[in-house]
Amino acid sequence: MQVRVDSKQCNGCGICAEICPCDVFRLEERTGLAEARYEVDCWYCGACEMDCPTRAIRVDLPYLLS
Repeated sequence: MQVRVDSKQCNGCGICAEICPCDVFRLEERTGLAEARYEVDCWYCGACEMDCPTRAIRVDLPYLLS
């Protein structure tokens, strides 16, 4: 898994779902917290990680940049 949401830090604000250009995130109906439901569509731009106010999202690149 390359996109991780820490459920203990997520406050369910939905910013990640709003700003993601690939529509990767959804708010889970039961808990109201964000989840990376469509991770295979991620472009690894890092917008979600940078804009998350609680720093609940971590994007790990699947490759190394040199």
